[in-house]
Formats: sequence, structure tokens, C-alpha cells
Amino acid sequence: MASSPGEPDGGVAPAWLIASMAFIFDEPSGVQAHRRLKETLRARQSISLLAEPVSWGKLSVVEMVVAVNPDGFIVMADEAGEISFGQQIEGFAIALKRGTGALYADFDGVDAETGEPIADDALEHPTGGRSVLLGTFKESEVAFFAGATKTAWQHFSTEHGDVAVHQGYMPEIMLSKSTFPAIMLSRLGPRFSMVFWFEGQSRKLHGYPGFGHGWSVAAEPVLDPVPGTKAAEVSGFLTREWLAPDLESIARLSEYGIGEDVITQLNEALGGSGSVEKLRAVLEIFGRPRALADYVEDGTVPESARLVEPRGLGPTVAKAMGADAREAKGIRKFFNILSWRPRTQVLWGVFEAVVAMALVLLTDWQQPWLPFWAVALIAALWGVDALSNIGIGTWRLTRDRRSGH
Repeated sequence: MASSPGEPDGGVAPAWLIASMAFIFDEPSGVQAHRRLKETLRARQSISLLAEPVSWGKLSVVEMVVAVNPDGFIVMADEAGEISFGQQIEGFAIALKRGTGALYADFDGVDAETGEPIADDALEHPTGGRSVLLGTFKESEVAFFAGATKTAWQHFSTEHGDVAVHQGYMPEIMLSKSTFPAIMLSRLGPRFSMVFWFEGQSRKLHGYPGFGHGWSVAAEPVLDPVPGTKAAEVSGFLTREWLAPDLESIARLSEYGIGEDVITQLNEALGGSGSVEKLRAVLEIFGRPRALADYVEDGTVPESARLVEPRGLGPTVAKAMGADAREAKGIRKFFNILSWRPRTQVLWGVFEAVVAMALVLLTDWQQPWLPFWAVALIAALWGVDALSNIGIGTWRLTRDRRSGH
């Protein structure tokens, strides 16, 4: 809970706090659920903010904040703007859940009625939305995190760097160090978020983002209190707290070499409710083109984008190696065997096998030209490489013939 800015003034102006809740409904759009919640809150005269509903696949989520006093009783307002205290917040949350037909009432991380953590697969994997990764990375790297996330991505390059688009809300993923720095934008209806990977961030993060921010969903006061009244003061406090960014978290960006001028700009840009314009503003602060934020909108992926589908570990590694081979140039192309034609790879494997056999058959093992262990090691390495090239090359030949190439 967030506390009010003032202490009690002679017993006339009580202090207040904020209680946050999220109600989950078995309704894809959440429009009717939002209406029921708003009507119930108004009937209870609760000073509260109600956020826009967020479609979460088959479910929907509606967030809200309620003003309470230090003892946990909700703050109510009459038509004249005078405040009073009503039901305790725990019971109020249960009443709202039952009165609106919500599946769950998330209060302090548990369902208000059962007291148990909320476990629902539909909440773990929301459908809809979009996530956009920005940085410098190859298709082979996209193949790896497509395999790790078990979802498809679209990859393409622009004059400003590489872009990978995921059709679905995915607020964070694990990346390899070679892709740092990177930024990912995510949107799910009115919910917007950004996460950042920095060069030199702690290895303890294991490739997860060094910093993340989720904007508050756009919300409106349930009541329309008379200006200048105590109710209006409490309602204004709720709105300010709802839209305020986490300044302490933003200040820690200095650990990644982010300057004070940038942090000052972020304090403003990361406040308020989320929007595409907010994404554009933050990208500009970090020196990225504002237009890159447009990729969170539908219908913005170019036709040149390559679809990178999820595969098992083996196929993922094979696809990544294949992508590396396609991107290889010059001397790298020569040393990347998968960039060779399949028939050439098989012939090279046969040549390696002949060399390995020659080493074994023509060496005088009583008086070897190198120490025994060295000759044996060279022969073994050539033999293994020969078998892999013959095997992989034959598989590639067979695959090409089946596909009609």
C-alpha cells in the first residue's frame, strides 16, 4: 500500500492508504465485467480508480485501486464530497468478487476469498498482443530463443538494426550476451511494457533483462467528487500514485552507466499510463528512432520478414547452424561446412576418411613420425569429422531431393 502525503490534522483530516486489486473474469473482452465493477463501486460510494479491461485470451483482467484508512477500512464519499469509512478492505474485495461474478480477486498476490495463490494456465499464457525485440542479432540467435520460448518469431533487418516480432504478449525472454544491448517492447491491449538488456550487466541475471518497466493501464475515477472537497483530495492522491513511476528503480540505471540527464528524462517518460507514444518517447531517450515503436501495432511487419518457428533442441541447433551458414561470408563461409553444397560436403567427408585411414595404415607404429598419442588423436579427430560430414551431407542431399531442389 502507498501512504498519503499528510498526517492527521487535529483529527479532522484522516490519513489514507491505497489498496491495489485485480479482478479476473471468464470473459474475453471484459467490457461487461468492467461495467459491473464500476456500478458496484459507485453503489458502495468507494473512492477508487478503475482501469480499462485487458483481454487475456479467454479471460480478462481489470485492475483497480481503492482508498483506505490506516486501519484498512475503505474511504467513501457522499454527493457533497464528505468522506466516511466503510467495510474493511479484505471483506470488500470478497464482496466485489461475488457481486461481479469474478473468477478471482487478486489481493496481495492471493485470491481474496480463498487466501490461496492464483494458479490458472490461462493466466500464464495470454493470447493476443505483440512483443518486439530491437537490437543487433542474427537469425540463428532468433532461432535459439524461438526454441526456448516455444513460439514463432518474425525476423527482419532495418537501417536502424535488427527486429524480431512475436505475435503474442511476452514481457521478457532470456538472451545470449552477444545480443546485448537490446530493448523489447510489449503490448497487450492497453497494457504496455519495456525491458532492457545492457552491456556489462550482471551474469547472475542469466540473460534476463537488467531493467523493466510496465506502465499503469489507463484508469478513471469511479466517482466524480466535488472539486475542493476532501473526497476530491483523496481521489487526486489515488490518481497521482497510480500514474507515478518507480523513481528508486529508475535511479538504479546509473549502475549500467546511464547518465543523470537520461534518468531525469525517464522519470517523466515512464510515468503516466502506457501508450505507443510513451514507447516512442523512451526509444528516443535511448537514441533509437521513434518509428521502431510502430511495430507493436498490427500490420506493420514487412513482407521481407522471415518466419522463425519453434523446434526441438536438435532442430533448433541445426536451424541456427544453417542460418549462420547462410549469413557467412568470405573466409567464414569457407570454414563453415554448412555453407558448402551438400555433395561437396560428402566428398570432403570421404577425403577426410581416406586421410584418417592412411594415417592409421601407413604409420609405422614401431617408430611413428609423431608420438603415438598424437597420431592416434589426429586420426580419431579426422575420422569423427569425416563421419559427421558424410552423415550430415547425405541427410542434406536426401532432404534436397525430397523437396525437389
